[in-house]
Amino acid sequence: MTKGPPRRAAAWLFACGLSCARGGARTAATDAAADVVAPSPASPEVRPAPESPATAHPLAAWPPVGVAPGEAQRATLPRLEADASLRPYLAALREHFGAAAPGPFELQSTALVGGRTGLLLTRASGGDPMAIVVDREGIDWSKPRPTAGIVPPVEHLAIAPRPDGGLAVFGWVATLRTVAARMWAEDSFPFGDFELFAPPACDALSAAYAPGAGWLVACSSAVETRAQRMREDATVAWGRDGVAVGASGAAGPATLLFDSASTFVVVQRVAAIGGDRLLAHRYDLQGEALWTAPSQIGLLAAGGAVERFRATAVREGVVRVELPRGLAGKPARAAEVSADGSISLVR
Repeated sequence: MTKGPPRRAAAWLFACGLSCARGGARTAATDAAADVVAPSPASPEVRPAPESPATAHPLAAWPPVGVAPGEAQRATLPRLEADASLRPYLAALREHFGAAAPGPFELQSTALVGGRTGLLLTRASGGDPMAIVVDREGIDWSKPRPTAGIVPPVEHLAIAPRPDGGLAVFGWVATLRTVAARMWAEDSFPFGDFELFAPPACDALSAAYAPGAGWLVACSSAVETRAQRMREDATVAWGRDGVAVGASGAAGPATLLFDSASTFVVVQRVAAIGGDRLLAHRYDLQGEALWTAPSQIGLLAAGGAVERFRATAVREGVVRVELPRGLAGKPARAAEVSADGSISLVR
């Protein structure tokens, strides 16, 4: 396997040094990147996804069998007891956060191979993170300090599954302006620590996984949104700076969805005059934009500033966005975005 240019010494990023991949030395990330075509705001033309074997996804069918592609589900809990699915683990959670720990808490959950579930709980501020893997019988394993060893502070954590049934945690290393990842195998064995890319800013971070494609990680800020794709062999696809995706002025993390075997969609809430708007952009796995302008899902109804929209890939080439209060002036509870950028309202 061809190795990329030498990376900077790992000691500056991880206080305890980088660990080796389970079963052998981890593959170093490469800084080589393909040319990127940035989204053009010009015309509403739609450019079809490339069909060449060089850019084709390695999976033969979509959706893939196993872990559903996409992001972890997020929820804000006023207290730990508010989520019934957490009640079997309350003793461990209270030990970590304190018996009388006041809320709110942020919860992320993702399905893992083998029917298990990966959880990440933090305080509303993002502090005191705890990663847990649970099965039908209870807690399989937990990491009460999932970012231990990484130079603090590590902010905007996001989780995603690993193909072996393990768990990955991604975060913004604020002092070093770098996005890093820590991974564990299915048996809780440390798989490795990774440096992904160095965006100029990160006000919110999101991560998604699809079997065969690997992980998408995006940092949103008022300036721009930048993303990186890390393959399943731990090499990065888009160079040290990542690529620009989505829009600037995003409010909260970008939502990342794999809508086919070779494409993904970025849905964002963007501040605008008259109210926040929902925009969608579509890309191939090389990070190249497939639409010359974003698909404008619509203007959010007033009063929904703190509510999260929910987006899912409902079938190949179609993403559904469920709206907490609907679109302003339109009697719709959801909107579907097709591969050509067209919008269909769902009443």
